Amino acid sequence: MERIERSTTVQSLERGLDVLIAVSQADGPIGITDLSNRLELPKGSVSRLVTTLTEQGFLTRDPETARYLLGVKLWELGQRAIRGSRIVDIARPFLERLASTTDETVHITALAGSGEMVFLDKLDSNHALRPNIQLGLPHPLHCTANGKAMLAFLPEADLERMLRGRRRRFTNSTITNRNELMAHLAGVRSVGYAINRGEYRADVAGVAAPIFDSSGLVVAALGVSLPTARAAPQFLKELGTLAAKEARDISMALGWKG
Repeated sequence: MERIERSTTVQSLERGLDVLIAVSQADGPIGITDLSNRLELPKGSVSRLVTTLTEQGFLTRDPETARYLLGVKLWELGQRAIRGSRIVDIARPFLERLASTTDETVHITALAGSGEMVFLDKLDSNHALRPNIQLGLPHPLHCTANGKAMLAFLPEADLERMLRGRRRRFTNSTITNRNELMAHLAGVRSVGYAINRGEYRADVAGVAAPIFDSSGLVVAALGVSLPTARAAPQFLKELGTLAAKEARDISMALGWKG
């Protein structure tokens, strides 16, 4: 009897996950037609997938625009994954120390995919004016301090992969030219931390330093974010030095030998 090869994946599940990824990468609420075009799937199929994901809480529908956003169920799952992350547990005491020293918002990020990162943990500043950091949501690498801190220390092949394609300009300060960005990352490597002053959001600045694992690979970044109104150049340098010290201590706690 002829053997029938069976697929090891479930197509409908793959497409459902593709929908979630597409919604997460949209600039705002997104409709069925846009999702259909992005995924190159029939509108009817996308509509059924979106309806199922909405009923399960993975998407939420804006009744006024009939467009969709990520739902609270994903946030709940993300929080559970974060709580189970070893690096978050190890880094927490250092995060607390940095927050106490700087009185600014501090956070840990990790690479999420090609050209993206996610915030794993944070401690908010006591200042009334402070950045709004959302855990688990994807953010670009090329225009954030945490992203640049990780990019600068990636192996060459991984860096090339991360920098493929065009980079979006978010503000007048965003570095989109590849050669300029590579030169900027060389500067990050020379001082040990990255600075962002209004490159992703014009009103937010930050610094960040890389975190390495026992094999010497960069696995995360420790950052400090603050309003640009408080981000004097000298203060950013001081914050960068503090972040780099705590990031080194976290790396050593992860088994990094320096």
